[in-house]
Amino acid sequence: MQSWLVTTQAWAELSRWLLILTCSALLAAEAEPVKAGETSPGTVVDRPVRFVNDQVLTIGDIRTRNGTRVEMYRRAGKVLPDNRDGLLRFNRDTLEELTDEELMVQKANELKVDIDRDRLSTDVIAEARSRGLALRDIAVLRRVREREAKIDAVLGWVESRTSAISPKALRASYDQRLVDFARPARARSLLIALRPTADDERKELVTGLAGLMREAQQSTDEAMTKAAAGRLDAFLAADRSGQEVILAELADVLASQVQRTDLGKAPKALAEQAAELLKRWHGVRTRQQCEDELSTLRDQLMALPADKRAEVFMAKAKAISQGPQATEGGLIGWVEPGTFGKEIEAQALTAPPLEPTAPFWTAGSAASLLVLEREAGRTQSFAEVSAALQASLERDRRSLLRKRVTNVLRSQASVHDVIDLGVLLQ
Repeated sequence: MQSWLVTTQAWAELSRWLLILTCSALLAAEAEPVKAGETSPGTVVDRPVRFVNDQVLTIGDIRTRNGTRVEMYRRAGKVLPDNRDGLLRFNRDTLEELTDEELMVQKANELKVDIDRDRLSTDVIAEARSRGLALRDIAVLRRVREREAKIDAVLGWVESRTSAISPKALRASYDQRLVDFARPARARSLLIALRPTADDERKELVTGLAGLMREAQQSTDEAMTKAAAGRLDAFLAADRSGQEVILAELADVLASQVQRTDLGKAPKALAEQAAELLKRWHGVRTRQQCEDELSTLRDQLMALPADKRAEVFMAKAKAISQGPQATEGGLIGWVEPGTFGKEIEAQALTAPPLEPTAPFWTAGSAASLLVLEREAGRTQSFAEVSAALQASLERDRRSLLRKRVTNVLRSQASVHDVIDLGVLLQ
């Protein structure tokens, strides 16, 4: 399914459209003549758009509801319309939504439904505090929640006069949707991944380590100077791989000086730099070294009792893994088809529990996986899903009832547009 994101451009366009809509209404209001006994039209800050029976819906109502709808779009990952036709449809949808709600509120008033106003006030205050709302916003929130309570009451009144979902219907729905309740095999797994070091990164680190030797030779700290001088001849005589070993040894010695309390500012900075470079150097590996390290770990784990392997595997993951959830011991959770790369899934769904896999490659890294437990593929039973299934059917039933109620109310109502939204945009 395509993932949608709310773009800044779309939101800016919607805001601009609403500003035009509001300004157009104000200009139109100012153009109307002042009737006897009325105040100056300069005090008008809103304009009627639609009459629903004897109640009016205004541009302000649309603008307020649009704020809620935009937030819902963001949470759902949907994209806002970014052209005139799309924006016009968006606002017309808002107007129809407000019309349906107004009709149900009027029906609630007609039925004299009783809502728990004390509970409503308590809930509004709690929500306002959690959201840090201003007093004006609290008043708006209370009106919104009161309308919602009345609408729920009307729908509840209708529901009480319709048949409930029977056990037979619930079971029939389960049988029709068996495919939705199929659960594939899965395995809760640990993963260690080691990434081969790129040539450029390795060269950069070697250059940094060589720089440490040069700085140590010129250091004002005698111990550091001595450590560098004592390795210089061996360094000059060694081949490339030997030089790397010597540089790493020197970095280890320099890094150990960081604990001293008598170090000057410059030597201390050099010791800290050495510690950082040494840490990075310990992560340098060739492809073969990655495989060899994981193979050695596998041999060590297989020599342990099965119930001890997970603990050791997790400790090693925290120490060396460059893969996901390394700080959590490599615990990647339940692996099932479609959740991870095919290489990881193939290992997790076939490896015996508590037996570390041989090294395998995935996403450019060598990896080893340890299955903690596995569940076979199965279909959830009716007992397992009946509660969730009933809740889903109840939501569908209420949505259908709401549509039927609003259709009936609209057929009996007087709905009259004062001005078309498209005209205000022109």
